[in-house]
Parts: sequence; C-alpha cells; structure tokens
Amino acid sequence: MTEPDCELVKPPQSRRGQGLSWVTVEPAADWQAGSGRVFVKNQQGYWCRPVWRLFRRTPLLLRELRGLHACQRMGVAVPQILDYQDDGCCARLILAEVTHSQPLDEALARNDADRETIISRAAQLIGRLHRAGWSHGALYPHHILIGRDEDRTATLIDLEKARRNPFKRGADLARFWRHAPALTEAEKTQFASHYRLARKHR
Repeated sequence: MTEPDCELVKPPQSRRGQGLSWVTVEPAADWQAGSGRVFVKNQQGYWCRPVWRLFRRTPLLLRELRGLHACQRMGVAVPQILDYQDDGCCARLILAEVTHSQPLDEALARNDADRETIISRAAQLIGRLHRAGWSHGALYPHHILIGRDEDRTATLIDLEKARRNPFKRGADLARFWRHAPALTEAEKTQFASHYRLARKHR
C-alpha cells in the first residue's frame, strides 16, 4: 500500500470492521508540491452516513475536506490542501506538512515554553471554530499544533469528525480538558477568557 520512499505514520485500520484507512508522509516533490513533505491520507471503503443522506455513503475524507474548507473560510488555521481524489470506493487527501510546529502538549512541556502565549493561541483557535457553530469531534491536545515562531501560531489538524453542530461544542471542550496538560488555576482562567472573547468576536 505504500511506496518505498513513504513513511507510514498511521498504520491501516478499519472502522467497525469495514474498510481501511492509513496515512503516509511522502516527499512533496512526488506530488508536484515543491520541497518539504506532505501527509497523504488514504481510505478504502471508509464511509460515514450523514443523517441527511441516509441512503448515500460519504467518504470520511470528503467530510474532512469540507471541514478544512469551512475552517479556511472562518479564519481557523488548518494545513494547506494540495489535492483530493475520490473514485467512489477509494479516497485520498494530500495535505502540506505544518512545519516548525509541535503538538500543544509538547509545546507546553518545554522548559522554555511561553505558556501564556501558547495557551491564549490554543483557546482562540477553539473559540473561533466554535463561534461558527462547528465542532472538531476529536479535540485532543495533539490535534492542535503550536508554531515555533514568535507568535506561536496555532493550527488545527485531523478534522475527519468535524461537523457543523453547535450542540457538540461542549463535548469538544470536555474531551480537550480530559486530556489537556496540567494547567494552573490562573492558566485555566486565562484559557477561558481568551476562549470566550474568540466566541464573541465578529
């Protein structure tokens, strides 16, 4: 399933015993995308069935593609979309690597971490997503990348389960807090403040 110069970063898995999904990292040049690397998400017979399309299957990667486009429109930073391919049974989504970044939990664990800036960027990212009525669906700290630049830019990744559903925002936050790194009470207050501001800002 993979080429010799590919690195398998997510081994093949099935969904409820059906279909296959796997992720590789490949040279960007192989996809005419310049230098660097790209993430190639592959799926075979990996479906979801939205309530409004009970009798028509939708590739999960197509739902992620729609979530990525929605995030771009609402100003939520996500990986650059390079290509999407879908032949009915198989789907493939190619995304540019988010360079010079690391997951939120790793960024906060660094001895030299600018915790105040990192926490505010993560809270603003989630707040902007929720302000538009969207939920991530799998909001774990490792799905928020923090840039190593001075601004500590935050990027949201892995949007397969993202959907426009304001009633799921509470579940998003609950999952995030269950798995979030230990924060002081002051940092939790800071997070909540930036999140509320991002939810209200237009």
